[in-house]
Amino acid sequence: MLLPEPFEFVDLADGQSMSLLVDSWMDGSGKIHPVHPTPRHVRIHMDQRQLIAPPLPGTPIDVEVPMLRLAGTRLDETSPAHYWDVSSKTLRADLLARFSSGLTLPAHLRLTANGHRPKKRYSVEVL
Repeated sequence: MLLPEPFEFVDLADGQSMSLLVDSWMDGSGKIHPVHPTPRHVRIHMDQRQLIAPPLPGTPIDVEVPMLRLAGTRLDETSPAHYWDVSSKTLRADLLARFSSGLTLPAHLRLTANGHRPKKRYSVEVL
């Protein structure tokens, strides 16, 4: 299922954390529009459209990626957003496993970024 825009991505710098009270979650996908497409973005773009040749350099592309939307409240600072979108494969997998295994909602979570792209990982604490 394609999640509706706008997206509120979880994208923390190394060592940063955010605390959320998650009331509900929705697994789906979203279309991203990379400003500086990587070769991986171009390959996915081509695969998703069954193209045999890459687009010309500088051509805008979009890529559909798996996302997990967390709805709730940010507890550590004021935020106008009422949901946050997770596109990190490892964080999404971790959270999906917890929710699918019966993590009781509402759930108080702390997400912490460790490292820098492309090896950034997130830790999850249930508080």
